[in-house]
Amino acid sequence: MEYELEYDEGLGVIVGRLHGELDAAGARRVASDLTQLVLKHDCPLFLIDLRDGNITRSTLEIYTIPRAVKDVGVPGGVKRALVVGGITEDFDFLETASLNAGNLVKLFTDPHEALAWLKG
Repeated sequence: MEYELEYDEGLGVIVGRLHGELDAAGARRVASDLTQLVLKHDCPLFLIDLRDGNITRSTLEIYTIPRAVKDVGVPGGVKRALVVGGITEDFDFLETASLNAGNLVKLFTDPHEALAWLKG
């Protein structure tokens, strides 16, 4: 799994793009870098484009992703918009598990709608 994260000053949002398979170990790495950017820029808004990636097919692994992210120490109140190519059962389960773990996460297929939700 490869990814890029950066703070977009014009949008006032941390943006990212993921390539490859998202699993708990990869989510930890992304969350660690996200935490640094959130603190550096005092920005609680995160838009990540997962359309060039996919999610692990393991239900147990998907279930552990939100807890792995919390364990890294992403500050509370960070809004996360996940842009996906299609809202599959696996991505839907990730959203539900994330919300149940206390993360503010929402799935989108349109990046403009995702950005509007983040800024709203």
